[in-house]
Amino acid sequence: MNLTKRLSLTHGFIALLAVLVTLGVMIGGAKILFLNEVHESEQKQIDSFSLAAREAYFAHEDVEVLNYIKMASKDEMIAFTAFVSDKGQRLVLPAAFAGLDFAPGEKILSDGRKISIFAKPVEVNGEKAGLVAIGYDSDKIEKRIQAQVGHWIELGAIAGVSALVVAFFVSVFVAGHLARPLKRIREGTEEVRLGKLDKLVDVNRSDEIGDLARAFNTMVVQLKELDEMKRDFVAGVTHDFGTPLHAIKNAVEFLQDQKPGPLTAKQAEYLMLVSNSTIQLTTFINNLLTTASIEAAKAEPYFELFDARALAQEVVSLYQPLAENKGITLKLECDTPTLSLVSDVTMMRQILTNMISNAMKYTVQGGAVVKLEEAGDVFVLTVSDTGIGIDPKNYDLIFDKFFRIRQPKNFSVQQGAGLGLAIVKGLVEVLGGSVSVDSQLGAGTAFTVRFPRKSLAANDFKES
Repeated sequence: MNLTKRLSLTHGFIALLAVLVTLGVMIGGAKILFLNEVHESEQKQIDSFSLAAREAYFAHEDVEVLNYIKMASKDEMIAFTAFVSDKGQRLVLPAAFAGLDFAPGEKILSDGRKISIFAKPVEVNGEKAGLVAIGYDSDKIEKRIQAQVGHWIELGAIAGVSALVVAFFVSVFVAGHLARPLKRIREGTEEVRLGKLDKLVDVNRSDEIGDLARAFNTMVVQLKELDEMKRDFVAGVTHDFGTPLHAIKNAVEFLQDQKPGPLTAKQAEYLMLVSNSTIQLTTFINNLLTTASIEAAKAEPYFELFDARALAQEVVSLYQPLAENKGITLKLECDTPTLSLVSDVTMMRQILTNMISNAMKYTVQGGAVVKLEEAGDVFVLTVSDTGIGIDPKNYDLIFDKFFRIRQPKNFSVQQGAGLGLAIVKGLVEVLGGSVSVDSQLGAGTAFTVRFPRKSLAANDFKES
């Protein structure tokens, strides 16, 4: 899960939790508020009833009491209204409640209804002149409160959903605002890992993320300066090595031709060692120069039409003696006698050489196969072997410069400088192709190069 989604979900969860807590507090508070309002209303009604009873006492008429009882009976929340005089006279409506005890408190009737009775004595000049009582239907009051709370719940739900929608869009915006510069920095680190040091991260912020981006850009600039110094150093050193190596090579060939005089067997053996070492060092220097030119984007391909099958056969033939000496096989597979390809011959020869050399180096049993084929508009080159294989976790590392696979304990081979596959990948990308690997430890390796087939006008290419 990426950072944007994680931040959005986190903010959304916090917003949801806040809405739920707010709804809970609002619903609980609304219920308490409505209960208090009901109780205040009940107290006002009993006070008004008591006042009406006092006025009736002074007027020596029961009309005020009767009128109040009739008016109160219209309230569906009131189960009954009663007045008991000091002489024991009872005025109760409905009459069914005439025999009920009017003591205050909760009572459950025979039909299961719950009645809440409010009673208050009527006092005149400090003496008790009677008793007024109002019985409220507790179930109806509860239903009314629930209805009012339900209405609040609906309003709260609408407000909560609206708040969540707004919070979602705000969280997505905030998450994107935080994650986008971090994504740019991550992409920048990937560019640096690939050796591309000409791109800085564009993050215009004044917070910690901006500080990180500026520190990253400073690091990239310093790395670029160091890389340029390294390339200049490699170019100078390889050039300085090239001249004496060429002289040593010519001198060794002159001696091997026995022009100064005949050689003993021991002298010939030593000269062969010097010649092989010179070839290895020359190859290493050439690889360094090729790598430097690729990194400096100075490797410009010269596209021409040539027979890819003939070129592959030429390189395979060069490694055939080495394969026979190791007791393994090396063969070329191609379904057609010729396979025309528009590409750079020199770069293709280097790619084939490095891929076959790598297969020969890590194969002790079985052999290797170089396969050429066409798949629609794509030219496919595959070099597969039955060697020691590559751990899949190293797929992204084997094309890095100077990376060398750790050998099994029972396998001994003289490893190179770790530039062969890096050069393959660099040249393939210069030619507009791609390279992939499929391997398992102990089960061999297959490197596959794919090029889109190019076409040239008749007067635009040189046929090899």
